[in-house]
Amino acid sequence: MTAGWAKLDAALAECALHAQVLSDAAAALPAAFDAQMVAHVDAERRRWLDQTAYRFMKLQDSLGEKVLPGLLAATLDPLPPEATFAERLQRLERLGALPSVERWKLLREVRNSLAHEYPEHPDLQAAALTRLVGGARELLSFWAAARAFADRHVKP
Repeated sequence: MTAGWAKLDAALAECALHAQVLSDAAAALPAAFDAQMVAHVDAERRRWLDQTAYRFMKLQDSLGEKVLPGLLAATLDPLPPEATFAERLQRLERLGALPSVERWKLLREVRNSLAHEYPEHPDLQAAALTRLVGGARELLSFWAAARAFADRHVKP
């Protein structure tokens, strides 16, 4: 096993763990929230929401920082070192390792919105939680595409 593959394999294993926990947590939550639901979140649902948010961030970070660059490097279809992250994402989309650059950007927005809780605005909280749950399901499809690409094109 080459050093590059070993590093990518470790990143894939890390993502697999994040994805499994994220999938379990998201499955325990409703697909949509409203202001009344936000006002009456019990301790168990709060734990599921926290786990979903944490694993969403970890999975997206690991994919973006480790797996996607590793997949691109493994394709032997190099980009110049000065290529932007957006250019790298576009190449991965063309190769089929990433479903959609535009959707990835929207998932980054979901991730960034997790830092804001809006305690005085339950409608905003409900909208953010609904985006989180939908985003989690979509991020899992990105993970599945990256994993399938690695299995087809990279795995020794």
